Amino acid sequence: MGGLSRRNTVIEGLRKDGPVVVLDAGNLFWGRATLRDTERAQQLEKARLLAEGYALVGVDAMLPGAGDLALGIATVRELAAAYSLPYVAANLDCGGSNPFPASVSVDRGGQTLTVIGLVGNSAKEPGCRATEPMAAARAAIAAAPPGVIVVLSGQKVQEDEALAATFPTVSLIVNGQERKQLERPDALSNGGMLLAAGSRGKQVGVISYTLTPGATKWRDGQALQQFADQRESYRNRVAELKKRQSEAKDDPTRERIGKQVSFFEGKLVEVEGSLTDAATAKEPAHRVTNRLVDLGTDIADHAATAALVAKAKVAIQAAEPVSTVSALANSPFAGSSACTGCHAEQAAQWGGTAHSRAWSTLVTAGNERDRSCYSCHVTGAFHPDGPQDPGAVAGLEAVGCEACHGPGKAHVAKPPTVEMIAKPDVSVCVDCHDGKQDGGRFDHATYLPKVTH
Repeated sequence: MGGLSRRNTVIEGLRKDGPVVVLDAGNLFWGRATLRDTERAQQLEKARLLAEGYALVGVDAMLPGAGDLALGIATVRELAAAYSLPYVAANLDCGGSNPFPASVSVDRGGQTLTVIGLVGNSAKEPGCRATEPMAAARAAIAAAPPGVIVVLSGQKVQEDEALAATFPTVSLIVNGQERKQLERPDALSNGGMLLAAGSRGKQVGVISYTLTPGATKWRDGQALQQFADQRESYRNRVAELKKRQSEAKDDPTRERIGKQVSFFEGKLVEVEGSLTDAATAKEPAHRVTNRLVDLGTDIADHAATAALVAKAKVAIQAAEPVSTVSALANSPFAGSSACTGCHAEQAAQWGGTAHSRAWSTLVTAGNERDRSCYSCHVTGAFHPDGPQDPGAVAGLEAVGCEACHGPGKAHVAKPPTVEMIAKPDVSVCVDCHDGKQDGGRFDHATYLPKVTH
């Protein structure tokens, strides 16, 4: 939720430099097409916070994504009315009518942008359905005034490509469905560009463009430098892997590293081809640049939004009841304290790792009862017999021994006869270090030494 406050800081800062159009491509209120009853109370509180935060600094067009519709069309319409949220959806049918306009036209800096919304088929809200997108897009495009046409898409990328191939006047497509994060825009077959900033609220995409008279195509204004930087990165990665391969002590390791070498050599060939294409392009084109701004703590909080977040945290915590029953009762887990008698050295080492502080960091942030956060800060939440609610984790706080080595109550009772998992598989790690929540930083070979006993 801190990302909302920093997002608003970024937007207000951009407005000081010139005209800005603020767009959201959907799944703002929730990340999935379905919402369990146990999740609803907290998500409604979060949705109100997000809607009020967006209204605070202004937004020009929003798509109701499948995750938003999971709260129910009545809730989305209520929030839209309460906070003047400008939803657009050309192909949404709810009970025989479309609750939102197909598009909105925005005039900024002497230019007109028409923003069209296209809902994807993943939406599962009862009583609503996504109608055929091509016909809806055709009608919206025909009604658009002269200017730049932008599509907010809740579709799959392949469907975005098909849309671009059918409608040459679509300039930019912003995809909010597939969690793509595009540092560099992808070229579309009609000469337009596909952009995405992911859907976890960790980054905000900043698009800048310059129109060229007579041009019909769009070109990435940063392509040459970015392709060159990427080529250098892949070259260094291949050289480093080959060195590791030559130093490997056994055939399985050499084979594993060899597969990585082949992968990055393939990427190197791809980027060299892209660099050549970008360097030799002669056709006039509009220029577009895109950058993803990390909403990290180096960005100051937007004061008014931060106040909203603080107030909302209280409501979110209150929406989650706290169990008075220990998570260890009637479960196969023993708790990390049960391990220290026999494994004192290992327990001491664990106590110096970030895993041991996982719960306290969540408490410090005031998010310990947040259903979206707690599972990666406790032990056993991904096990069917572990704590399934943030208010029922007593005894299993922090990422302890059993998070990696499995439930240990039977082992504690009969150590010689019941073995634990001595060397956990990497699949245990990626429940949380999934490349999305950690921003793609996780590398098993790098991280493992930090926690190995």
